[in-house]
Amino acid sequence: MNLNNPISIIFLSLFALSVAVKIALDIINYRHREKYGGEIPDGLEDFVDREKLVKINDYSNSKLKFGEIEYIVNKAVLIALLLSGAFPLYYAFIGSFVSNKYLICLAFFGGFSLLNLLIDIPFDLYSNFVLEKRFNFSKITLKLWISDLFKQIIISAILGVIILIPLTFFVYNLGNLWPFAVWAFLVVFSFLMQIIFPTVIAPLFNKFTLLADEELNAKIRELFKKMDINISQIFSADESKRTTHSNAYFTGIGKTKRIVLFDSLIENHTNNEILAILSHEAGHYKKGHIVKNIIFSALVSLTGLLIANLLINYDGLYGAFGFETNDKIIGLFLFSIFIGPLSYFIKPISSYISRKYEYQADDFSKKIMGESGSLADALKKLSVHNLGELNPAKIYSSFYYSHPPILDRLRNLEK
Repeated sequence: MNLNNPISIIFLSLFALSVAVKIALDIINYRHREKYGGEIPDGLEDFVDREKLVKINDYSNSKLKFGEIEYIVNKAVLIALLLSGAFPLYYAFIGSFVSNKYLICLAFFGGFSLLNLLIDIPFDLYSNFVLEKRFNFSKITLKLWISDLFKQIIISAILGVIILIPLTFFVYNLGNLWPFAVWAFLVVFSFLMQIIFPTVIAPLFNKFTLLADEELNAKIRELFKKMDINISQIFSADESKRTTHSNAYFTGIGKTKRIVLFDSLIENHTNNEILAILSHEAGHYKKGHIVKNIIFSALVSLTGLLIANLLINYDGLYGAFGFETNDKIIGLFLFSIFIGPLSYFIKPISSYISRKYEYQADDFSKKIMGESGSLADALKKLSVHNLGELNPAKIYSSFYYSHPPILDRLRNLEK
């Protein structure tokens, strides 16, 4: 890495700033928890006792310490690779064996992905078999964990090839028009994934069975008919074989549109609470949040691709990271690294939009259900059962939280 290059200086400055802000926000939230974490918030007295509160704070602190170590290790490895010139050496190593652009692209990106995987494995093992088991969340076995890992590797490899081959073709054959071609391809690919994920990928990891509770099934169908939403099937997923965390989601498009309830959610919530949760999820659909997110993501990706086109034609980008070549595929890889610290500071914007949508979906659920108590109780149960932080520091939640803190959601529902 050339430390005299302006691109290098800009990158390292943004990188250092993002790391400093990340650590500072974690410290602020930790101190806030130490100061206010011993108080049971108003409205949660029936769901949280002193023992549960201690457990919630312990879980939050444990995740913070673990996350901090994982974050520092990942950033340290990246900086070490950049400063040591490992990336140019790896590129030269690949070039000594193959000259085909497609193979070089697959080998370069594949090698970096493999390295990230190897770094993540020990952290994932600790998270599943130490941290989450300590708090009685993780129920996954080593056999299932290994099975999931291999499936994820295979799926990632297949999807990587499907994306990288057209990307390489467009970059080398369409001149300055390649960003528009790649953008159109990614939009179509994202659309197809809405069909493929629930019907092909998700069943590889979970067993989906038709909801056996006929009363609940009928109430859900009646609810969605009231909202004028057609659904194909209502499923229960055996996620309890991995974790006791609860969830439900509404996925798919067209004839693949379906509702999925985690089996743990069915066990821990009343029918009305489940209906309130599902009406919240349906609220995202009826309020156009899904379409808006797709449009927002499409605009962001197109903007990023256009900026990438400018940078990969700038020789200084390659020199900044120690490359003597101006291979455009390598330029895209370097752009992804360069843009990383900058994208960190865009996170509060996406978090704000997401929290706004959550409030709107809560309001929609309240309107459809004709009352707010069911959703409020469901949110309280979910938060307490999952040991969610009850009162995070305002600046921390504003930066990171895609969902409003539980107390803010309850206040909104009480309006």
